[in-house]
Amino acid sequence: MGRTALADARVATLVTGGCPAPSIPTIVRVEPGAEAHAQFWLEPSSPTVARLSRWPMATLVVAAPLPFRTLALTGAVRSGSDDGSACRAFDLVPTSARLVGARAQAIRLEEFLGAEPDPLRREAAAILRHLAAAHAAELLGCLRAHGYVEAVAVVPRTLNRYGIELVALSNHGVQNVWLAFPEGPVATLHDVGPGLRTVLMCRCRSRQTE
Repeated sequence: MGRTALADARVATLVTGGCPAPSIPTIVRVEPGAEAHAQFWLEPSSPTVARLSRWPMATLVVAAPLPFRTLALTGAVRSGSDDGSACRAFDLVPTSARLVGARAQAIRLEEFLGAEPDPLRREAAAILRHLAAAHAAELLGCLRAHGYVEAVAVVPRTLNRYGIELVALSNHGVQNVWLAFPEGPVATLHDVGPGLRTVLMCRCRSRQTE
């Protein structure tokens, strides 16, 4: 999830300074760099460049998939070259990573560095919209088959290489349900079992008109 958040990020908050100096946030353009580094750009005249020259450590914060809100990477900052638009590139080499939401979850650095972005991230949003619009009945049947017999409606919420998260609605309230792919983690939708794969890869008319 952490590498997926970094791969999808295009803007981030860079936090420099810290004890004893106050932390100062700066909005930066960001892209994933090589070896899980985060690359960002600053104008040479930015005060942040001067701060980094004195203390080349920072925290980069980007949006993260649910159930978290942000991914925070802390590490050493190395100066690079400009990008042809009067901005200078910098690399943040992570020394720690954590996902932050209702609670914070540290990511082991070796796991973060060795992970790959989720292979379904580019198509997940469109698939979830299509499932909600055209296949709610099939999802409800699937949910009931997994023991949630009192569910009266279902909303698909999250899809990734490990499975799909559904929101089940019943007369007793709302419940998040995680259905893991038995074949997971998968590299493509072709790796999903035939029953669910048919729905996930559906190309029916309602999807074509979205």
